[in-house]
Amino acid sequence: MNSASASRTSIARDTSKQLVLFHRDFRVFTGGHLKVWDYFNHVASSRTHEPRIAFSPESKWDSTNPWFNSRGYFVEWEPEKADVLFLAGTDWRALPDSKRQRFDKPIINLIQHPRHADPESEVRRFLKNRAVRICVSEEVADAIKATGEVNGPVFAIPNGIDVSFAPKGMPWSKRTIDVLICGLKAPELTRDVQAAFADQNWIIQCLTEWIPREDYLARVNNAKIGLFLPRPVEGFYLPPLEGMAAGTIVVCPDCLGNRGFCDDKVNCFRPQYDADEIVSAVRSALQQSQSERAQMLENAASTVRKHSLQKERASFRQILRQIGELWKT
Repeated sequence: MNSASASRTSIARDTSKQLVLFHRDFRVFTGGHLKVWDYFNHVASSRTHEPRIAFSPESKWDSTNPWFNSRGYFVEWEPEKADVLFLAGTDWRALPDSKRQRFDKPIINLIQHPRHADPESEVRRFLKNRAVRICVSEEVADAIKATGEVNGPVFAIPNGIDVSFAPKGMPWSKRTIDVLICGLKAPELTRDVQAAFADQNWIIQCLTEWIPREDYLARVNNAKIGLFLPRPVEGFYLPPLEGMAAGTIVVCPDCLGNRGFCDDKVNCFRPQYDADEIVSAVRSALQQSQSERAQMLENAASTVRKHSLQKERASFRQILRQIGELWKT
């Protein structure tokens, strides 16, 4: 990617607004990139701040990149010219060691996984860098605060979700996929679960390789039961929330980061992270009565409303408005 050539067609700066500079090393589409894209758009909608973004030279440039149609926002990585930096994950690498702990501009650090508290993780050492941290769940916030190493204030803003993909009143009974197993992050577990249903006359589809997001969402929209298999530990596992928005009955095993919105036998099934327990939960989901299913879908829809992007944006904007004061604390 040549950000220099892209910058020649950049959207003109509004000097009345503060500049928030993002950085990404985009190799493959992930939920982490998608959430940074959401925050980028939160800034873009602000009356007081505007975003720009720099990409690493190795970044992939195609339609899988959320910024593919936003070239006007590309700039070179010049953090000294920004009013605020927005860093997530390993974006800290873009700052020289000498500037990480004593950078003179406010830094917002998005924390999306409890691995930031893992002593063996590279990102653990970034906690000592001064920043205003936003965690995607209370569980992630608790994990990093427990290290005693966090330098700066910590906020938890549960992930919001874009529900524009959701079907418009598609009847559950007309969906053609009985069970959709979304196992990109857990292919071995997916095979074990699928094998348990081999003797059933069910239409089952498995996803263990990446497919375009539009195709993935279309399948979720067409599934009666959506089985979402995360890694054993996640920060905020968004797919089951997408499943709730799409009107599929969600089955998702406990992975820490889904406890704040996956309420077992209320808005979904949340078994233990065990193949037998997961298989049992899927069978229970398929055996629900019509009234039980309707109630669970209603509860799920209520959960989705509580996790709107608008709510996430409002919470973030409050922090953005106070960033100067927060940086001084």
